[in-house]
Amino acid sequence: MLPDSAHPVWIQIATGKKAVSSGKLAINLLIQNNRIEMEKDASPAHVKEIAGRTYQFFKQYETIFASEFQKILG
Repeated sequence: MLPDSAHPVWIQIATGKKAVSSGKLAINLLIQNNRIEMEKDASPAHVKEIAGRTYQFFKQYETIFASEFQKILG
């Protein structure tokens, strides 16, 4: 089960403070995109938006990448 959307882990993943290492291309692309977006705009509002998109990705693919997400969030 994923932490709710307000959990600080989503901000940590979005900002790169929580390292994410995965063998899954889709997850790596998400993290790469987060980095690019953070370089463009690191304002609190934008960070919150990136964290929300990260949460939505994890929620959408929760059943497909369950074991990967457990490693990342564990």
